Amino acid sequence: MEPFVNRIINHIKEKELDFQNVCIVVPSERMISYLQRAIYQIYQKPVLSPKIITIDLWIQDLSPVPIIDKTSLLFELYEIFKDNPVELNVNSFDSFMTWGQILLSDFDEIDRYIVPADQLFKNLRDIREIENWSFNSEELSKGQLQFMAFWDKLKPYYFALEERLKTQSVTTKGKAYRHFSTNIDLAFKEDKDAQFIFAGFNALSKSEIEIMRQLSKLGRASILMDSDEFYFYNSIHEAGQFQRDLCRKLELKSLPFIENHLLTKQLDIRVVECPQFTAQAQVVGSELKKLTSQQLNETLVLLADESLLSSILKHLPAEIGHANITVGLPLRQTSLRSWVDLIFRLQESFLRRGNSSIYYRDFIQFAHHPFILGVLSTSEKKEIQNIESRIISNNWHFLDRKKLDLSERLSVLNQLIFEPWKNDWKKALQLIQQLNTQLDLWLDDANELERAIVRRFDQSNIALQNILARKYPEMSLASFRTLFNGNWSNETIAYFGNPLEGLQIMGLLETRGLDFKRVFVFGLNEGSMPPLNSINTIIPMDLRKYFELPTPREKQGLFAHHFYRLLHSAEEMLITYSSASEAVGSSEPSRYIQQIELELAQVNPNIRIQKSFYKAGNNEKIEIAEITKTPEVIDRIYEVLQNGISFSMLDKFMACPLDFYYRYVLRFGEENKVEEDIESNTLGTIIHAVLEDLFTPFVDKFDDSGRKIAGKVMTEDDLTKMEKEVPLLVSKSFENHFSQDKNTWQTGTNHINFEVAKEMVVNVLRRDRAILSENPEKALFILGLEKKYETTIQFPEFARNNQPLEIRLSGICDRIDQFDGVHRIIDYKSGSVNAEKVELKKTKNQETYEEAILLDKRKGKSTQKHVLQLLIYCYLYFKETGIMTDKAGIFSFRSIKESPHFLKLPEDFKKEDIPEFFEKILVNTISEMLDKTSPFTHNVDSKYCAYCN
Repeated sequence: MEPFVNRIINHIKEKELDFQNVCIVVPSERMISYLQRAIYQIYQKPVLSPKIITIDLWIQDLSPVPIIDKTSLLFELYEIFKDNPVELNVNSFDSFMTWGQILLSDFDEIDRYIVPADQLFKNLRDIREIENWSFNSEELSKGQLQFMAFWDKLKPYYFALEERLKTQSVTTKGKAYRHFSTNIDLAFKEDKDAQFIFAGFNALSKSEIEIMRQLSKLGRASILMDSDEFYFYNSIHEAGQFQRDLCRKLELKSLPFIENHLLTKQLDIRVVECPQFTAQAQVVGSELKKLTSQQLNETLVLLADESLLSSILKHLPAEIGHANITVGLPLRQTSLRSWVDLIFRLQESFLRRGNSSIYYRDFIQFAHHPFILGVLSTSEKKEIQNIESRIISNNWHFLDRKKLDLSERLSVLNQLIFEPWKNDWKKALQLIQQLNTQLDLWLDDANELERAIVRRFDQSNIALQNILARKYPEMSLASFRTLFNGNWSNETIAYFGNPLEGLQIMGLLETRGLDFKRVFVFGLNEGSMPPLNSINTIIPMDLRKYFELPTPREKQGLFAHHFYRLLHSAEEMLITYSSASEAVGSSEPSRYIQQIELELAQVNPNIRIQKSFYKAGNNEKIEIAEITKTPEVIDRIYEVLQNGISFSMLDKFMACPLDFYYRYVLRFGEENKVEEDIESNTLGTIIHAVLEDLFTPFVDKFDDSGRKIAGKVMTEDDLTKMEKEVPLLVSKSFENHFSQDKNTWQTGTNHINFEVAKEMVVNVLRRDRAILSENPEKALFILGLEKKYETTIQFPEFARNNQPLEIRLSGICDRIDQFDGVHRIIDYKSGSVNAEKVELKKTKNQETYEEAILLDKRKGKSTQKHVLQLLIYCYLYFKETGIMTDKAGIFSFRSIKESPHFLKLPEDFKKEDIPEFFEKILVNTISEMLDKTSPFTHNVDSKYCAYCN
């Protein structure tokens, strides 16, 4: 089949039109290059090309007055609104902005479609009156009356804007089209002998149709369409809707070129369903790899969803050689988006907090952004890492900018990005422009993409800078952000490529007027193609239809024709869609797939459709990690043991050896991070600290000479006084945790935690007071708080180089006291505790208590959960003091009334047996750690840690 662009040039040749007087008007820039190539192919010699131009540029060139930009137009409408406001809670530019943009869009369509504005606004108000109709107008609510008043003002706004623009000698694009349609002589102001070719158009406004109709009647225009009898003569097929309307309005039976290919041609279509969006790129990439260079020249990859561009680029095979990506890389899909979000998030924070302190997450995002990483030297990056370490260790939430000026370049960048704008939008644009200049200057060739993004971004802001250089209305940061984003978010970075050779990657609108033998449609899901049909308008749909303004139905017809015309020349088509349900409707194949199968293929048996499901191959066998104890690993275990062990280390090994290996042998530990919301362990730490502050005055002290000063007995009155100190002490503890920043815990979740901490501390004090009240004859002494005990144990059985293994065992006891002459060790827990969890026991099947403890830990059970920890405290206290404590227990913040829960030993187990019993458990555990035949594996009965998971 002859390409459409070739038929256009042949039409000119057959009519023997002089290129010097011919102007070809097309719908897209992309057609221009293809038309120029067609001229060369047909004439086979150098010729002077006719003028080829898009219709928008053509109208703009012929307009007698300049066309105003959208942002300035919005400002002009706002000035009119201020002189004649409506009472709809619209009292600023911020509240005006949204519906003002909708209103301008409707005004533009009124002009493009040559709608009589008086009649439309009258009908619009009549509709609202009918909707709010009442036998007594006094029964209308205040809101209804205000709404009616709003509709009354639409007509004055429209005509006032028209007059305002006239006085400034500017116009809108819609009015430029309308003016041209009633002043057709403008078409000949440059060339009185001009001939026009309108080629490849589909959806046209009434003004465009009127321009073409008049030029056609004058014998000065040819209107060429690319259509097929299959949908053109089918009165209900949306793909031919606009072309049928065009023929009717031009009073013609048909227009060239209406071909008959779809009902007779051969076409192989493969439809591949993919379980993920990215899997489609793998399918397309593998199919492209099979094509020759000549076949690639005739191939189009059509992006039904242009956001998938990055996916297809990653899967383009190296063998394809040349590729031309006409859609470009949208700036909103690059690192620029996170950069702009960061800039505005900083300004929102400055406004909200009333100062220039920097939220730590924003600083980290700034420091790790590709733009900044491309600028920083190695030494500067190390300085940034040091700051991040201090942020985590000090739990800083907000930073002072002056502390971040680590080098001359960082000082410049920090001053530009961390400077508050204070609603001065000229200053904002100036700072952003200076920031772009510095980044462009400092980004080197290794960061070429980032530099190209910054340059394109800077260029896109020039227009907004020029607009705001003049007078502009007061607006909030949110409104400025909307204007700012609207200025750059639709911009793209062009890829280098030949638009005439090699693989072509395009969006649907770029394909207008072009033909390809091979079409790979990537991402053909409902909602992507055709796109969702939302129209923001204040004009009801029935009224839009009456005045022939666009409705969702017309939008569907527009995209349907673009898609179907690609079938005209196609000999092979590959379609992929995703069945991943990531959004509403996104898992559904496009309606076009069903239409081809149920409509076109039914009348043309030469169209063959093959459906398949793509499943990514995965032959890798997933195995549970198993770490063999090599000599190097054994050496590391000895090193760990000699450096000292604690209950948490033993508990970790018993619960899951692999977790122990990652955490202690490899020293992965846990990720350190800033706590924004108090976590349970941190809340417990804060409560511990407050209790320590409260009880410290009662602990034994030593003077400068080393003489012991006995602590005083604790009374009910003392505990009552302590309660009054709790709020201040908890407040200080929270301030220390959040780096003196009260804002982080005076509201929200952290404030709830603050109240919980106060309540828990008070409950501990009240429980102690209740115990003293119940036992008035007994005295309570505090012997130690947060006291660390440690001892060294030798194990000859694990000797190396004739030296016994020495292990330093340590532990911190929250509280050691003496109640009624009985020594007690108490550990505070924020979780719930019951008697079962502190009772040493064994089942009938267990021969020893050692076996019971070890089995309980390995099975991940909660029974006897705290027994081993309390036994270790008893052991350490005995080694330190020579006293075998009478009681060791858990004080639970959640079960205050039953606390403390003391260790309960069986009748056949004496407290004097504890040292020997614990050492047996220790020997058993160390023996298993050092057993070369027993690798580190995950305990299936234990929870997965971050590394195993």
